[in-house]
Amino acid sequence: MTAFLLSQRSLLQIRRLICTLFILLVATGIPFASAREVRVGIYENAPKVFTETDGTPTGVFVDIIEEIARREGWSLQYIHGSWSQCLERLTSGAIDLMVDVAYSPERAGKYDFCEDDVVSNWAQVYTRSGVNIKLITGLAGMRLATLRQGIHLVRFKKLADGFGFHYELTLVDDYETVFRMLHEKKVDAGIVNRIYGYTHKDKYDVVCSPVVFSPASLRFAVRKGDNKDLITTIDRQLAAMKAEKTSAYHQSLRRWLGETTKLKLPSWIGWSLSAAVAGLLLLFVMSILLKHQVNRKTAHLRQTNTQLEKQVNETMKAHLELKHSEELLIRQERLSALGQLTSGIAHDFNNMLIPILGYSDLLLENPQLLKDRGKVLPMLESVRTAADTSRQTVKRLQEFQRADSRAKMQKVVIAELVSEVITATKPLWKSHNEAYSVPVRIIEDVPSDLVVTMSKSQFSEALMNLLLNALHSIPAGGDVTICAFVKEESFYLEVRDTGTGMSREVARQCLEPFFTTKGKNGTGMGLAMVHGIVERHNGSLSINSILKKGTTIAIQIPLAQEDTRKPPESGVISKTARSLKVLVVDDDENSRTLFSEYLALDGHSVTIASNTIEGIAKFDQDEFDLVITDRAMPEISGDEMAKHVKTSDPQIPVLMITGFAQIMASQNEHPEGVDCIMGKPFTMRELRNAIERTFPFYINQRS
Repeated sequence: MTAFLLSQRSLLQIRRLICTLFILLVATGIPFASAREVRVGIYENAPKVFTETDGTPTGVFVDIIEEIARREGWSLQYIHGSWSQCLERLTSGAIDLMVDVAYSPERAGKYDFCEDDVVSNWAQVYTRSGVNIKLITGLAGMRLATLRQGIHLVRFKKLADGFGFHYELTLVDDYETVFRMLHEKKVDAGIVNRIYGYTHKDKYDVVCSPVVFSPASLRFAVRKGDNKDLITTIDRQLAAMKAEKTSAYHQSLRRWLGETTKLKLPSWIGWSLSAAVAGLLLLFVMSILLKHQVNRKTAHLRQTNTQLEKQVNETMKAHLELKHSEELLIRQERLSALGQLTSGIAHDFNNMLIPILGYSDLLLENPQLLKDRGKVLPMLESVRTAADTSRQTVKRLQEFQRADSRAKMQKVVIAELVSEVITATKPLWKSHNEAYSVPVRIIEDVPSDLVVTMSKSQFSEALMNLLLNALHSIPAGGDVTICAFVKEESFYLEVRDTGTGMSREVARQCLEPFFTTKGKNGTGMGLAMVHGIVERHNGSLSINSILKKGTTIAIQIPLAQEDTRKPPESGVISKTARSLKVLVVDDDENSRTLFSEYLALDGHSVTIASNTIEGIAKFDQDEFDLVITDRAMPEISGDEMAKHVKTSDPQIPVLMITGFAQIMASQNEHPEGVDCIMGKPFTMRELRNAIERTFPFYINQRS
């Protein structure tokens, strides 16, 4: 019985001990379950997120997530990697949370973001020293570097496609590499976020350009459909920290981004205190009152500064969107004019195809005609004339459609320029005239010997816009006169029509962007484009119009323009004096066959290859006097073929013949190792000319 009582008493003491321990655990707040472990992906993008020299993660986003983890009892495991690696790990579920991710509707389809942004950001273009750009279109033809899979890369590509310019892109894993490549002049320009730029630009020899774009909201992100509780908790804690002025959120911003306001008391207070010991008590009271006023004004200034920053951000965003819209409308206006031309030119092309298709059918259906040289040669001459006319028409279209805002000056025969524009637009107004019996007459009043230095492509575009506007103003028919002359060291070009005319108010507004009298059929950018071209030539544009009588638009530019073009080379049509051993590399079978026939006719020995890999193999197996290569080929381009030839033997000339010759010329693009570039299609005379230019030392050895 005694033993039983002792055991009962022991059990009672054990129960009391357990209850006491439970109360102590609850009182001290020790958790019963293990803390939640959150895998966080981080990369190098100081000062938002980066790693200290001792390997410790830090930065704005790290400060904030660690404060949230402390409040929620989370255990954080940091997983380091590059930006692209972190995104791949977030997509695959290898990490739970990603810091510093720019929100976009496209990314919202793959990830869940917190509701509010941590900080706002945008893209800033930096250049190497010596490069100066004002607009985003100034990046055309440049070597660029930016972050792989970054939001700014996606938006930049859309802008570049919209403006129609090309560039050479290098993708890297962090912004530090972008600045280092600029510093070492390996690239011409780099795209970084504005926070990284202003905190690191002084460490490198880089130049901050005025080009900004791609406003972005930087947030926390998780994989779509996973860890929604993390995002919900972050939203709640982030809102609480933003509302608390002394929270870890605001401390981190002040620490890393310098967003703080320093209070500096007037210096006269110290002098007054030291000089007036007798009035110490009075000055003490005055200092308290002054401090109160300064604090109140400081709070007001801080609020005003916040509002001003918000307004500046909104204004900058609106400005970028407006400029983007304006440039897209300019491109739309150019394409609209080109569309009008091509619709009319289609009629002429059908006429040009008649002898090509017709005589080809006759010769194929009746091979016996090939024996009659008297009949066959005129047929072939007609086919060749039609093909050459078609080729010249395509060249004119390419010249008009090329968007090049950088004026490339050259000496231009004005009569030829006017004739080319009229010829290019003739299918439009001529077909309309014939279809609707509308009498339209184009009058040229241009001296045949008038030569002016200007950008031919830009002035062709300007004249085409003025001519199309004049034609639109005479729907019932009439005259359009193009007049050119020189007066007092200035060149004048006038386009006069006998059309409907304009009121003074319309004439005053028609140079403003987006103003149009054509309703939904116009963009309002045609005359604005012309005005911009004239201003780039340091000239002026004037409009004189009378209702129901007609309009005269006059362009005036100084005769003294900088000539940046090399003088054209004289045409050479004779063939080389000796037989050459030629390697031809082209993926198009018709081109290879034509090369072989042309070169064999001049007594040259030809070896052909259908791609760059085959061409390199044949070049390494034999010796050649000349290499002819296409540029755009599958797998490896002709650029690599030229580099291989020059690496093996710098004395062997390389002639590149490509359908992109005009585009390359407009962008001043000349691949390494290429001695001469010629466009497709080409004639035998042009091929001989190109070979002579590639072999200047053979010119004096002709037979």
